[in-house]
Amino acid sequence: MTIGQIAYSILYKPTLSFRYHVNHFGLFGWLAMRTGENQMKKAVRQLPPIEFSKDKVLEVCYLTGEKYWHQTIFCAYTLARSLNGRVGIKLYSDGTLTDDHIRMIRKVLPGVESIPEMQVISYLDAILPEKKYPTLRYLRNWHPFFRRLTDIHTSPSWTMHLDSDMIFFDKPGQVLAAYEKKSSIYMKERLANSYFVDTVDHLRDKHHINCIRNVNGGMIAYDNDKIDYIDLEEKANYLLLKYPGAGPAQIEQTLMSYVLYTQTAVPLDEHKYAVFYDKLPALNDLQIVRHYIFKAKFPYLTNEWKKVIR
Repeated sequence: MTIGQIAYSILYKPTLSFRYHVNHFGLFGWLAMRTGENQMKKAVRQLPPIEFSKDKVLEVCYLTGEKYWHQTIFCAYTLARSLNGRVGIKLYSDGTLTDDHIRMIRKVLPGVESIPEMQVISYLDAILPEKKYPTLRYLRNWHPFFRRLTDIHTSPSWTMHLDSDMIFFDKPGQVLAAYEKKSSIYMKERLANSYFVDTVDHLRDKHHINCIRNVNGGMIAYDNDKIDYIDLEEKANYLLLKYPGAGPAQIEQTLMSYVLYTQTAVPLDEHKYAVFYDKLPALNDLQIVRHYIFKAKFPYLTNEWKKVIR
């Protein structure tokens, strides 16, 4: 290793998260967030278990692990509570989910199904063999983001994945209707441009890759059986070649949006299924789901989760 690489691995990388949060929230803000998240981890263990029903009106999936297991519980708990337990929940590992995490989740959500890593690999070897789909398999190993695309969305039939940093405050009627009709849906981004490798216009005009604008990855559902994996492999390889500096989140969001375009997906009502970005989000009683990203992590970790247990 070079001196620069050593300095990066010892000094820069371990403090990256700390420096990011202090830069955006200040030292006291960072401490408040740390305190709030530690309280969240303790409080989650005190939530009363949800009784699950076999009469399901919805099935959802989460990609989770050691950094998110407590957030997954709060999101899934509020969803299950809003549906009186009539929901099926599957857990997929981001590579860090342990048996202890699964036990803690099942104390509150005894009806969840955890999909074993070896089962996922065996299934992928059959559906996406590495010799035929080297790029898609490479992406899965590159970053956990892609496990939503490969692990969750290669399972049979219509599938919905949810991010963990969300809270449900009411029954998600539009999502239930999509599940019943098996129609494709996504959470709508409020920012001017989605987090893609390029603008939607450039992707279409320069590369003949059509994407839906303003896609947020918090809630996405589509029919896995309708995916053309040969085409998706070609698109993934092309994006890596044309955008070598793009990060994994940008590649994954672009591919997800492309799949949604091919299935004529429709957005969830952005006023009811709201994405928040700021430290002072505009909250109202119409919001069924709140997704907290960027600076909205501050109210999420310090206060919003507490509304679940009041």
